Amino acid sequence: MREPAHAVGSPRVAKSDGVVVIAHPDDEIFASGTLCLLAEKGFRIALVSVTDGENGSRELLRHVVPEVPLGTIRRRELALSAWALGVTEVAYLGREDIPPERWGSGNCLDQGCLVSTLAEIIRQADPKLILTHGPHGGYGHPAHKEVYRCVMAAARDVAFAGSVFSFAAQVGHAFFSWRFDQPSDVLIDARCFFRRRMASLCYHQSQSEFFLTPYAPRNIRNLLSVMFGFAFSFTEAGRKRVPIMTPDRFFNRFPVEGLALQATGGERGPHFFQEHFSDDARVRIIV
Repeated sequence: MREPAHAVGSPRVAKSDGVVVIAHPDDEIFASGTLCLLAEKGFRIALVSVTDGENGSRELLRHVVPEVPLGTIRRRELALSAWALGVTEVAYLGREDIPPERWGSGNCLDQGCLVSTLAEIIRQADPKLILTHGPHGGYGHPAHKEVYRCVMAAARDVAFAGSVFSFAAQVGHAFFSWRFDQPSDVLIDARCFFRRRMASLCYHQSQSEFFLTPYAPRNIRNLLSVMFGFAFSFTEAGRKRVPIMTPDRFFNRFPVEGLALQATGGERGPHFFQEHFSDDARVRIIV
């Protein structure tokens, strides 16, 4: 078994087949099945977290480690999550997280500096695949949107010749997928990685309430829907109405991950998944 993925204080990374750029520790959850698939095929993956997520929730840690900075905790959580998913290397760029009170106030990250740093990482890693957030942040998060813009700018600056995909693309009839920002060009059936994906989420203890509790009933209609879900949990229609609240329910709601193609460098030829996964039954290539 590999050692846990290590932190890189500077933007230097080793040569990798794939570079995954996320805004916060735990954003990799939305591509966890894809990361497992890449690792299973032997691809080296560098995971780059732009911020430490220091503006996340501390609610679950108030009485446990109140004196430890949240960013420090979330770095360690990401390292453990990455290890569970088979990621080769983790780099933390340490950019300031965007606090909620500054959402909607325009660009909050130092985009020029971040684009330069990401461009250097792409040069060093020389990947075939870049995976990041979508143009609308997947579900609208402003930091996700800014990271997407910086990744795309960095890829253009270095004339990146591989494929750029975004995660959290739409999956037909999937729970919560209507919030995602683009139709999928590739669908990954991640059910065979269920236990590793669950382990990955469980390592993000400080932020687990984000993934597990937002869908609890908040009005009478939702409450009735939940009651139906528990009463008919032996059916698919019932299970879709049971609040998430546990990691296994979360991934049962998200058995398939959607990826959207953002760019293919050079002359348009087969993209990364067409080239490497065209004969894999778990990968459905739409475009």
